[in-house]
Amino acid sequence: MHVPLIDVKDQTMDVVFALEDDSLLHLEFESSEPTIADQIRYGHYDLELFAQQQKIIRRIVIFAAGIQKTPEPLNIGSLTTHQNVIHLSRHFDGADELERALIKIQRHEPLDAQDKLRIMLLPMMFEKPQERSQAAWKITEALQQEHSDNSAYLIGTMAAANFSNLLSPEKEKIMEVLQMANAFQELYREFEEKGIEKGFKKGIEKGIEKGRKEGIEEGREKGREEVRKEIAITALNNKFDVETVAKLSHLPLEKVLEIKKELGL
Repeated sequence: MHVPLIDVKDQTMDVVFALEDDSLLHLEFESSEPTIADQIRYGHYDLELFAQQQKIIRRIVIFAAGIQKTPEPLNIGSLTTHQNVIHLSRHFDGADELERALIKIQRHEPLDAQDKLRIMLLPMMFEKPQERSQAAWKITEALQQEHSDNSAYLIGTMAAANFSNLLSPEKEKIMEVLQMANAFQELYREFEEKGIEKGFKKGIEKGIEKGRKEGIEEGREKGREEVRKEIAITALNNKFDVETVAKLSHLPLEKVLEIKKELGL
């Protein structure tokens, strides 16, 4: 279960999960050497999260391949932080994991929870940005052949976790795949149908043919607008840049900037 993310000075914590023991898991993905500023930022996140949720928080920081330094816990006297650190290059070989994932996808074998987590982190298992981007695109191409909402979700989570480290043209190609994914199309249809129903009822209440037609059209357009905004909010919360969000949501750039301001990002 996802928990609302915390914003601190125009920055957003990466991922928070509610666990079965009623604690919270705070995940951070890093592709640069750790600094004291990072530790202070994590501390801000967790204090804000605790103030809202009043639950135990466990933090895991996942470092991309090439990062070997382990950050020291933050100790300011009155407060000491604790975290688990995972250096992907110490536990995974990017090339091997990529081959393993591609074989499993191409054979249409079911992906378990560990498979999905590895796919989300797979680009970070490569040290060079170009290799990360190429790996992300190869996984996207393979998953795209599945034509399922689950595949679209996997592509989306992988892109969100690695977005700032992906390069062109792979980044744009992945965004195009997401834009055309069935999951997004189904979401559009669902909201559009709700909008049609709302408009139809409004027309009946007015009791006139003109009102019915105008109500249906108004409802349809409101439905489209709602789903566009929902997609924009999700993408912005996952640190997508505003230009990409505009492409994904089919909203004007000015509207995306307005939504971003409303979210406080």
